[in-house]
Amino acid sequence: MRTRTRLGIGVAAVAVVVGAVVVVNVRGPSGASAPLPADGASARTVAAAFLDAAVRHDCGSLRSLSRPDDTRWCPASLWERWQGDDPRMTSWRRLRPGSDTSDAERCFMFEMRESGVTGMEPGTATWGLCLHRAAGTWRVAEEGVG
Repeated sequence: MRTRTRLGIGVAAVAVVVGAVVVVNVRGPSGASAPLPADGASARTVAAAFLDAAVRHDCGSLRSLSRPDDTRWCPASLWERWQGDDPRMTSWRRLRPGSDTSDAERCFMFEMRESGVTGMEPGTATWGLCLHRAAGTWRVAEEGVG
């Protein structure tokens, strides 16, 4: 009888640990994907594809179009949502050149509608992103305000 009790307690403990890992680490479902720009696509084309993927919550495309992997706009884990941190971009417009750029870097500014970004009121905000070029391919390297 004691062996069964210990086994039951052990199984319950493992279930609690697995549940906690899922709640803390597993993000919500990714959105629909779309074809990625060709390797030789312009920085502007890659930036627009990245922003479209952010609106769709297309985590696979966001990872493919960024270095390092950027999934800021993917659905948050249950734990992050419970903590009130679930950033969502619902639309974007007016992609325009940003700060000075070089042959290996292009920066853009744009307006977006967002919610759930820590420290920001939901609504329209000006945001920016910078792309770096490596081996002839542009990838988003940074994004944010300022």
